[in-house]
Amino acid sequence: MGGITRKKIWTSLFVVPPLFFLIAVGPPIILFLIVFAATFFGLREFYELALPQSKTAERIVGIGLGLALAVMIIWADIDMPSTYLVLLLLLLSLLFMITSQDLSSAVSKMGVTLFGILYIAFLLSHISLIRNMDSGNRWTLFLIATVWGGDIFAFVIGSQIGKHKLYPKISPKKTVEGLAGAILGSVLIGLLFKALFLPQLGLGICVMLGVGMGFLGQLGDFSESMLKRSAQVKDSGSLLPGHGGILDRLDSFLFAAPFLYHALLHLVKETP
Repeated sequence: MGGITRKKIWTSLFVVPPLFFLIAVGPPIILFLIVFAATFFGLREFYELALPQSKTAERIVGIGLGLALAVMIIWADIDMPSTYLVLLLLLLSLLFMITSQDLSSAVSKMGVTLFGILYIAFLLSHISLIRNMDSGNRWTLFLIATVWGGDIFAFVIGSQIGKHKLYPKISPKKTVEGLAGAILGSVLIGLLFKALFLPQLGLGICVMLGVGMGFLGQLGDFSESMLKRSAQVKDSGSLLPGHGGILDRLDSFLFAAPFLYHALLHLVKETP
């Protein structure tokens, strides 16, 4: 067993069981603090990859604005505060007016900074929004189980029978068979979770959720791979031994969490 594999196993054993326990029995504030910390480290990794030459002040402001957005979305009970968006654009404009010596790159740097705030802080905040809903602890565990289940099935099926490259320009190892495995895995895990913890969830809705989680989980993986490919690095960071950075572990949730949140709002009328 290689050193990297051992690190992955030990990190998983150290992180995953306490995480599931805290989500299952802990109050919503616990998951908020986890998401808040993940947002901080995720934004830090993003700016190191996407804006490696940026100034410290620019990164600090980007991270601070992202954390503020996460707090407002999760606790202000509104989807997107328009006042905050005005202030966000105003502050970013002022920031790069002050810090940019080469104005030819100011707009592109401002755009990347704004994208990082929305890509990391806005998308990840939906995990806490799910936790704050009725039966939110079970739905959050449903999110984690179906996304990670899809990732595992994608890896196993893709490595065993994968022959048709899905999008080699971004991720040479991803295959069509792996994508199908991700969707299958998410559906199967979703159905198992329904049988054990969400018996009132309709079968058709459960399958639809599983398909969406599997597909969007892989899309999130691809989006982060595109970021790493543009930065020419293998991992987004080294925070988690054997697993890379926070973004390497949470990329599959970036689009899956908003999908599940809005599906619960509009499709699942009654949560058990």
